[in-house]
This record gives sequence, structure tokens and C-alpha cells, in this order.
Amino acid sequence: MGRLAVAVIVGMWVIPVSVLVNRIVPDPYMDEIFHVPQAQKYCKGDFKSWDPMITTPPGLYYISLAHVASLYPWMFVLGWSSSLSDTCSTAILRFLNGVLAVLGSILVYDIIIQLRPTLDRRKATLCAVVLALYPLHWFFTYLYYTDVASLCLFLAMYLACLRKIYWFSALVRLSLDFHYRTIYCVHARHLLAILEA
Repeated sequence: MGRLAVAVIVGMWVIPVSVLVNRIVPDPYMDEIFHVPQAQKYCKGDFKSWDPMITTPPGLYYISLAHVASLYPWMFVLGWSSSLSDTCSTAILRFLNGVLAVLGSILVYDIIIQLRPTLDRRKATLCAVVLALYPLHWFFTYLYYTDVASLCLFLAMYLACLRKIYWFSALVRLSLDFHYRTIYCVHARHLLAILEA
């Protein structure tokens, strides 16, 4: 049991539920009506247009562009997509959050091990999997929202801090402009770290 087990277990529900959500709700849902078109503009190279209804920084759109660009060559070879902007569909954008949910669960596992090194690996695995089922996180895993990417980067920053890799933690902190609530949480966490020192 360990990181691989966490990734496999979380992936075993993320993939089928993602497929189900995309079949039932193929079009942008709730706030996705703002986020999906904005990401699609980025996929077309239009970095100057901005929807004034969006209140979060553009971090999610940059990581989405990297995600889509990494998938495009395979989708082109398989004949599933003829251009990068075609690859930037609602389903592919949502899939990014599924990937990040798996990565986030691995980060949670590593944080648990870092905080409690004597904890049995099976218990740590179970804890990480159970935390991945947290209802708000569960819901946003299947939609194209900023929450999962924001949480994943926050966890990476926290883990780097725990491991005393401060330069990496600071670098991740600079990229945390995905969600306005995370910005406040990060500043609060850094303030607490300074006060504890």
C-alpha cells in the first residue's frame, strides 16, 4: 500500500464517474459556462480576451492549456482531433480536474506520512482515499472549476514546507493564483509559519 495504491483506488472511481458525468451533462454546467469558453480562448491563443464575469485569476486556464497541449499529439495521431482548439473540449477540460484529484490524493498521502511517520502505510492509504471522497472535493472533481487545481497546488506547497524545501514551496506559492480563497489561505498559512519560527 502507498502512493500507487492511492492513485489506483482514486482513479478507479474518477475515470468511470467522469465518463458518466460527461455523458449526462455534456455541455458546460453552472460556472463552467464562464470557465470553459475562457479556457477555449486560451487554447486558440487569445490571451487578451477576458470574461468580466470571471472573478478568479487565470491560473487554471494556463494549466489547462498545458494539459490540452500534452494530449493533442496523441489525439491527432488517433484521428480524434484535427487542431489544438478542437482538443479543448468541455470533457477534456474536466478531465484535467480528474488528473489533479488523483495527484492531490497522492499529495495528501505524502502529507499524512510526513506528519505521522510511524503511521502504518495501510492506514495512511485509507486516510488519503477517504479524504479524497470529501464531498466538496468530490463534486468539483468532475467539473471544470478552479477548486481542484487550487487545492492540489496548496497541498504541494504545504508538503514542500513540511519537507523544508522552502524554495519550492515559494515557487508553488507564486503559481497559486487559481482561486481567490486559496490566495487568502496561502497568505494566512505563510503568516502562521512566520509566527511559529
